[in-house]
Amino acid sequence: MKLLQDLLSGRELEAILFDLDGTLIDSVPDLAAALDASLEQLNYVPAGVNRVRGWVGNGARKLVQRGLAFALEVPEKSLDPSLIDQLLAVFFEHYGEQTCEQTVLYPGVREALTHWHTQGIKMACVTNKPARFSEPILAHFGLQELMPVLVGGDTLAVRKPDPAPLLLACEQLGVAVANTVMVGDSVNDVAAARAANMPVACVSYGYNHGASVADAKPDILVDRFIDLSPGLASSL
Repeated sequence: MKLLQDLLSGRELEAILFDLDGTLIDSVPDLAAALDASLEQLNYVPAGVNRVRGWVGNGARKLVQRGLAFALEVPEKSLDPSLIDQLLAVFFEHYGEQTCEQTVLYPGVREALTHWHTQGIKMACVTNKPARFSEPILAHFGLQELMPVLVGGDTLAVRKPDPAPLLLACEQLGVAVANTVMVGDSVNDVAAARAANMPVACVSYGYNHGASVADAKPDILVDRFIDLSPGLASSL
C-alpha cells in the first residue's frame, strides 16, 4: 500500500488538500431533505434520498437541475433556466437551515486528520460547496483547527476541475504544490489535481455521480479513509 508520502518522489509531504462532500462527510441525507422540501414547496414531487445519492457531486445547481428534471419528467437540457434558478434559491434557503442535521463524518476521518496534524502536515479543505455552507459544517465537526484554510465553490470565479482552487489553497497554506497531495472522491478532484500537477488519492465510497472513481485513475484508491494512513489504520 502506497503512502501519500510515496507519491512525491522523495520530496517532503508538507500539505494535504481535502474535498469535503463524499470524502470527509456524508452530507447526502441533509442535501436530500433540503431538495425534497424545496421541490414540495414549489408543488413538485420529492425525489428521495436514494435518487439524490446518485445525483450529487457536480454542485448545487446541477443537483436541483436533476431534481427538477425528475419531477417534471423531462430531459435536463430542456429545462427553463429560470425554473432552475427558482428552485436553487429555495434549496439554498432550506439547506442553510439544516446543513448538519443528519450529516456525519466518515469513519476514520477525525483520527487520520488529527494524526496528520500532530505530524505537522498542513491541511486545507477545497470543495465546490459554497463557503457559507462549508464553514458551519467544518465548525460543527471541530475541523477548523485542523484545516484552517477553506477554498469554497464561491471563493473564486472557477471551481474544480479547474486547478485554481487547489493552487490558491497551497498559496494560503504557504506550501509548494510540489509538496502537496490532493484527496477526493470524484473525477473533478482527479482532474483538478492533474491540471495542478499534483498527486491525487481518492476514496471509493464517495459521490462520483454514479460512476466508479477508479475510472479516473487516481494515484491511490482506498475503500476506507483511514487506509490513507496505513500505519494509523493498523493500530486501530
